[in-house]
Amino acid sequence: TSAELRLCHLSWSWGWRGFPMRLLVLGDSHSAYSFCGVKGAKIFWRGPVTMHRAARDGIASLVPPNCIPATGDVMVLSFGEIDCRVHIEKQAELKGRSAIQEADDLCDRFGSALNAFAKTCPAQLALACIVPFNPQFLELTGRDLDRHIRQQSRIRDHVNERLRRTGFPFVDFRSSFSNEDGTIIPSLSDRNFHINARKSQAVVDALNSALGSNFKFSKPFLLPLDHAQPEKRLGFFKRMERYVKIRRNAVLARLADILRWWRD
Repeated sequence: TSAELRLCHLSWSWGWRGFPMRLLVLGDSHSAYSFCGVKGAKIFWRGPVTMHRAARDGIASLVPPNCIPATGDVMVLSFGEIDCRVHIEKQAELKGRSAIQEADDLCDRFGSALNAFAKTCPAQLALACIVPFNPQFLELTGRDLDRHIRQQSRIRDHVNERLRRTGFPFVDFRSSFSNEDGTIIPSLSDRNFHINARKSQAVVDALNSALGSNFKFSKPFLLPLDHAQPEKRLGFFKRMERYVKIRRNAVLARLADILRWWRD
């Protein structure tokens, strides 16, 4: 009945024993960029951690000491973007099998780790979708860009479908940020791998849809890194290499925007 639905919605929104539901988000950099617009979210960004790492070592090994999930909390896990962008195709070539077969093996192992973690974690677990990709940051291996975009789109769609089928709530906001070919809409990205955190109302909507909750959007001024505990500091030369690559691609993207504007 409508009264029962309202009661269910209220119990989700306020969690255990009438306390407001806490949202904890654990994972790679997308845990911060995708969810920092959710008012009150506690972000635990664990550095460039992969789904493979979570499957191999266990998700519990990635929970930092200052992350203490409790009954009535929701913990969203955000893993897999790095695997899709960098590792799956490379591992498939090394093992002599298709990228989809490699993705299935990864998802099988991650699913086992997820079920094991769910037995000990008191919070309600949910999974974040793997976001649309920026083709400028694909690890090209000699193939033409269009073919690589199609392959990357197939891999991400397949992994997202596997995540959706785990039985845990699946927070899927891809359609609000994606072009038809699976690439991210430039104006809704951070010009890097992530969505634009200041335009992430759709994430809150998807979260509420998946959980029946009532979280609110709050435009972030800065990323909520106060709850993050990066695993290790990058060396000086690695930081410089990453900075130069990001700035180079940002400049190229800006020039491309100017050129399209001039042509139009």
